[in-house]
Amino acid sequence: MDRTLVWIAAATGFSYVLACAQEPADALEAARSSLGMLAQSLPWIVVSMFLAGLVSQWLEPELVARWLGREAGIAGIVFGAVLGMLGTGSRFAVYPLAVSLLAADASPGAVVAFTTSWQLTSLARLPAEFPFFGVPFALVRFAISLVISVAGGLLFEWLWSAWSHFR
Repeated sequence: MDRTLVWIAAATGFSYVLACAQEPADALEAARSSLGMLAQSLPWIVVSMFLAGLVSQWLEPELVARWLGREAGIAGIVFGAVLGMLGTGSRFAVYPLAVSLLAADASPGAVVAFTTSWQLTSLARLPAEFPFFGVPFALVRFAISLVISVAGGLLFEWLWSAWSHFR
């Protein structure tokens, strides 16, 4: 089992014990709320895991490496960000899919650009912003978010490479 998960679980359990000691009704309400979120999220998580497993079998490492690998350089990071902006699914789908891309030899920077763009940009959501913000504001926000995704991928690639030399 992952040590980080064990530490987070222990901290959460300890926090519930403290909350229960101070205000049992609040702790019970927090547990009910958590169970509600779990019930709402669990189907998405399960389906996303099965989808990611299927996608990982379909991805050809040579193709992923060519388009998203380190050899692709900045173009691979930009392509990762563009792929991310096409995403419309649940946030629970993006991480298993991103892990599948990493396993198929996508560069870490391209995967960061992909996941960041998935969260910040979405072509499918963009028209929904127009009536609230207006077209110019929404388009500028979208463009800046895409640039941030690419910049984040580049920065992560640089930091990851530098950090990898010290491990």
